[in-house]
Amino acid sequence: MSMAEALQPDEFAATAARAVTACAGLDLRAQAQNLAGDGLLGIVADEEAGGLALSIGFAVPVIAAAHAGLLAFPLLETMLVGRLLQSSLPRLAAAIVSGRTLATIAWQGEAVAEREGGVLVLSGSLARAPGAASVDYILVRMSGGAAALIPTDAEGVLVEDAAGLDLTVPEHTVRLETVEVQIGSVMPAGTWDLLNSDANVLRAAAILGSAEACLSLAQEHASTRRQFGHALSYNQAIRHALARQKLGLESIRHAITRSLSGDGGPVQRDAAFLAAATYGSAISEGALQIYGGMGFTWDVPVHRHLRRIRTLQAQGDASGLIATFGRRYVSEVAPFAEAGA
Repeated sequence: MSMAEALQPDEFAATAARAVTACAGLDLRAQAQNLAGDGLLGIVADEEAGGLALSIGFAVPVIAAAHAGLLAFPLLETMLVGRLLQSSLPRLAAAIVSGRTLATIAWQGEAVAEREGGVLVLSGSLARAPGAASVDYILVRMSGGAAALIPTDAEGVLVEDAAGLDLTVPEHTVRLETVEVQIGSVMPAGTWDLLNSDANVLRAAAILGSAEACLSLAQEHASTRRQFGHALSYNQAIRHALARQKLGLESIRHAITRSLSGDGGPVQRDAAFLAAATYGSAISEGALQIYGGMGFTWDVPVHRHLRRIRTLQAQGDASGLIATFGRRYVSEVAPFAEAGA
């Protein structure tokens, strides 16, 4: 029996929850060491890189637990970069999996490349790179769906001040001004699409973790907060709202499960992300409404989860993905509609 057959993905959730708690208050590099010590950075990386060589399904509960606990570390990006580099740059992949080297991904923008001798010269502006100011390498997109790994200390790399909604894992804009990279640091065309497909499953898992935390907080508040002599849950409208949120949560879970099944492909993975983006926002906003003004205080983390969900929506370009699905639907349905006419 292989390791994958002997283990169950849910078994990793408890380990991840403990690791998230242990990371509270630590800087990014100390967090990386903690997470690596529990084997969480290399779940999907090969054993040669120090990983566990498990499928993306085993990373789902880990990412969900990390975001439920508002982990201040780019775990999703670290997992994917570590696996991506295991063939072309095995030593660097091993360093990332072990937590000695930090890496992230700039999810928006595209670098323009020109070849000069044995190196490529990259220029451009990339955005939505979580934790870029504190890492050693940034993976960026190139034309044709290729990708390049860039050292943050390379000449011409400028990481701008943090921006964005999620203050716990700040996003950065990265400007490249004629940055030279070795050809061996460039991954071939099509790399980005495969990377983003896996990222969408993990984004859905991250949103699931935050949405589940919000619903749990809302249920507890509704059952313990009393007004006019009754708990808030005495109000039928609030009970119905919580029931709808629970249904949305299970819809996210089902979409993720389907995307990881034998029939799951890029379309199902994109659909899982869109389901999570839609229901996750509704659940966190509903929980915020149940808390009222208290939900906007730092003592109540509901608004922090909402910020994180909105950030994940932007990183995965949810609105653009919906437009793509719409065009695909129209192109497939239109011929049948014309034939019927």
